[in-house]
Amino acid sequence: MNDLIVKHLQMAQKALLMTESHAEIRTYEHRALLLDDDDANRMLLSVAFDMVQLPFVEARNGQQALELHQANRFAFAFLDIDLPDISGIEVARRIRAQDQGIALIMCSANDDPLTVAEAVAVDCDLFFVKPFQLDALLNTVRMLDRAALRANPRILIVDNTQRPRWEERLNTPPNA
Repeated sequence: MNDLIVKHLQMAQKALLMTESHAEIRTYEHRALLLDDDDANRMLLSVAFDMVQLPFVEARNGQQALELHQANRFAFAFLDIDLPDISGIEVARRIRAQDQGIALIMCSANDDPLTVAEAVAVDCDLFFVKPFQLDALLNTVRMLDRAALRANPRILIVDNTQRPRWEERLNTPPNA
């Protein structure tokens, strides 16, 4: 990884540690929550996060993700939609109700209009279609900027056609 990317990531990490008032510093034990019931997908995301030195914690089901969210402060949440217990959409809805500043990245093998509409309805910030293409995933993870994601009036849908598309948010998000 070149020095410029490393320097940018270090600066971004420092910026994310500051609260809105800049009077107090909060630490993120884990900057990202990774929720996927599929071992292979979790492993792929783990490799991507490790490559860009993004600290994370893994959850295998929706209930575990909600418990981890209650106990930790995350900058990002990568949430699978199809889970064995609670839908990733419901997990996102509950997390968003408690934390307007977290960047929600939804992941699904299904990019039909209804699934995308449900993700838009819970105010997700990015929608990835599985199977992931590692280069697209790495580029996105490297460029993650929570504040920029939350401030954008549109949601980026990344699928395997190499033609990302934008969807309008239902409501413009508050400043992160």
